[in-house]
Order: sequence, then structure tokens, then C-alpha cells
Amino acid sequence: MKVLVAEDSTVSRLLVVNHLRRWNYTVVEAVDGEQAWQMFQEQSFSLVLTDWIMPNMDGLDLIRRIRSSKRAGYCYLILLTSKSEKEDLVTAMESGADDFLVKPCDQEELRVRLREGERIIRLEQELAEQNRQLRETQAALVESEKLASLGHLAAGMAHEINNPIAFVTNNLAVLRRDLSDIVQLVDKYEEIRPFIQGAPSELLEELSQLQEDCDIAWLREHLPQLLQSSSDGLTRVRDIIKNLRDFARLDQASEDRLELRDAIESTLQVLKLQTQTKQIQIQKELDSDAAVQCRPDKIHQVIYNVILNAIQASEMGAIVKVRLFDDADWTVIEVQDFGCGMDAQTKNSVFEPFFTTKPVGTGTGLGMAVSYAVVRDHGGSIAIESEVGQGTTVQVKLPRENTSTE
Repeated sequence: MKVLVAEDSTVSRLLVVNHLRRWNYTVVEAVDGEQAWQMFQEQSFSLVLTDWIMPNMDGLDLIRRIRSSKRAGYCYLILLTSKSEKEDLVTAMESGADDFLVKPCDQEELRVRLREGERIIRLEQELAEQNRQLRETQAALVESEKLASLGHLAAGMAHEINNPIAFVTNNLAVLRRDLSDIVQLVDKYEEIRPFIQGAPSELLEELSQLQEDCDIAWLREHLPQLLQSSSDGLTRVRDIIKNLRDFARLDQASEDRLELRDAIESTLQVLKLQTQTKQIQIQKELDSDAAVQCRPDKIHQVIYNVILNAIQASEMGAIVKVRLFDDADWTVIEVQDFGCGMDAQTKNSVFEPFFTTKPVGTGTGLGMAVSYAVVRDHGGSIAIESEVGQGTTVQVKLPRENTSTE
């Protein structure tokens, strides 16, 4: 354990330092409070022993500065002084000292006081670790509850929206089919119009006005495009509903055995157009023959989402690494890109439904949320490491298939 000793008296300092080194402490010496404060800012110390009366900065001021600093971890502070009155003890402890020793220090008393300081530091470290684990567990529970609530909402939305979507889609199909007949009728009218000049002038003027108001030429040119864009919009809404149903884990597929290497290879074939368009080089390291018992279509969806995100985050001609390997009881799928990366806030939100960094209209924000839910339901985990400007690594862990026989 590293100890900072601040003492302006050379004899007293050497005496304390020799004891500490004999007890296997790592010791750093300071000749006054100002030097000790500078060292404290530059290095990490678990224990500080300081004299009270020193030039430039006394021990109490040093203790106050240490207590007000933002350094991580607890530092145990022992004040060494020739003062022994009760008022002096109260002043020292109120300044932030943990312990108080009267000089000259008894060797054994110093040793047991240091040991007590070590015990308190270890307890503080254990408490900090438990708090960290508690915060992580709480965050995981909040995320799980959030996903569960959104799953119920998604189930209701999928059911309520699917019916009108089907209705409108069918109507558009009928309208598109009949539009061609209407266009043909108008074309025939244009052909016979020169032959109906003998009709009443009022009727001819009305027909001319209607033709001008309808702007037949514009309709003939643009109506097919309008219908096509409407159909594309409905297809996009239908895909969103499908992702919502997947997120809510509706229509669950039956379980089967899936060879992960084959699943990755087939996914890369599906994404071949995207990789060729951006001239992405896929580097594969598929070093596992592992298979998992799973819902294959769901795991295929996870692999597809992760690799597609890596491709979309990459620049033209970049490299995307895809690895498959075994790690203890897990089979790991790891996808690494060298694209723009993510800041901490984006990384913390990446599994939230409807969160996306893609331009409006190009992403639903459900891919990674669905992937998280699928991997969780299979008893695995999914983790992301990312740094702005350095790229992103996504690691999916799935339980290895138990091939042992009795």
C-alpha cells in the first residue's frame, strides 16, 4: 500500500519512513504541506501521514484540501503532532483527519493505527464495488422493465395497426390496377375528340374545362409514381410492425439447432449487395464449429442487424471484421468496424427502442432493441465497445450447446 508522509523535521520523517518500509509500505516523502499537496494531485495514495505544524502549508490545510478534492477512492488521513489537548483532537478530527497520533509516535501504536486504516480502506473499496454492481444491476432491471413495458405496447400496436394497413394496401392495389383502365379510357377520348365537334357547344366547352382542370397530362405522368411511393410507405410501416412484433416476441418460432458458422456465411451472402456497393472488405475468423439450440430465425436476425450496422457505419472501402470463437461456456460472435464510433451517451441509448443515429426515414431504431431482447431470451448477452472516430465492436455471447453424454 502506498503512503505519503509529510513532515518538515528530517529526523522525525526518517524515523517514520523507516518503520513504514520495514512493514512493506511504499513510501513517498514530502518536506512540507505544499509539496505533499502537489504529490497528492500527481499520484494515488491510500494513506497519508502528516505533521500538524509545517511551513508553507500546515497539516490541517493539507487535510482540508485532500478532503475537498475529487479523487476517486477513500484516503485515510493520520495527523502527527506534539499537541495532546482534547481541543486539539477535536480540531484535527473536524478538519477531516481519521486518526490522531502524538509525537514522538510509539512504534507499535503507529503499526496498529496503520493496520486499522488499511481495514477501513478495504471496507470502503468493497462498498464501492458493491455500489457499482448494484448500479449495474439496477440499470439492467430498469432496461428489462422498459423493454417489457414496450413489448406489451408493441403487441397492442401491432394488432391494431396491421388491419388498417392491410385494408389500405389492398385498396391501393385495386386502384393501381384500375388506373390503367382509366388512362386507356382517357386516351380513347383524346382519339375520338376530333369526331365529336358536332356536339352542343356548351358540352364541348364543359369537356375542355374539365380536361384543363384535371391536368390529364400531369396525372398520366405522376399518378403511377404517387401510387408507388404510397405502396413503399405502407411497406415500410408494415416492416416496422413486423419489427415491433419481433420485439414483443409474438409469433415465436420453434427451437432448433443452428450452426453459427453457416448462419454467419448465409447472412454475409444476403448482405453481399451492401458490401459490394460500399466496397467493404469482410475479414472472417470463424474459429468455432459451435451450434446453439435456439429459434434460428431470431438469431439470424441478430447476426443480420449487427453486421448490417457495421457496414452502414463504415466508409467506402473499409474493413469489417467478423469473428466466431468459443470462450468457456459461451460461443461468441464479434463484429468490429472502424467507422465513426459512438460517444458515451449514444452507446448508453443504443438498445433503446426507436433510438437511431441514421437519417430520418432510413432507420426504425428497432434493430438493436430487438437483438438485445432476442439474445437475452436465449440466455446470452450483447455488449458494445465504441470510441468516437475509432469504430465499434459488438460482441454477442450465446450459451454453448451441451454435447456431453451420460
